Amino acid sequence: MVLTNVYGPAILAKAALPQLTANRGHMVLMGSTAGRKVYPGNLYTATKWAVTGYAESLRQQLVGTGIRVLHIAPGHVDTPLWKDAPDAAITPESVAETMLWALAQPPGVDVSEITVRATGQEF
Repeated sequence: MVLTNVYGPAILAKAALPQLTANRGHMVLMGSTAGRKVYPGNLYTATKWAVTGYAESLRQQLVGTGIRVLHIAPGHVDTPLWKDAPDAAITPESVAETMLWALAQPPGVDVSEITVRATGQEF
């Protein structure tokens, strides 16, 4: 989990930065609302807090390059990964549509962070 959620975005950014710089592209990092709330004894939340911090660090590092960094933090997403389905969950398609909206903004607009949840999700 740490390798995927923390190290993965770091090596992705390092590999992608030359091409992103050449094309003034977008770096999208997938966070979670778990990156804003603590669940005692839960390593997943710690990895998503790391993604939240890394996205902002990367955004600040790349100011002036034309590269935009988007951190998207979905709440509960309706996927088969849930052992017990939460009361309120957003569809994966809704998360994707939200991300596409952010990426479609004009060059002078930097949507750098989005939290998206199902209506009725507690946190």
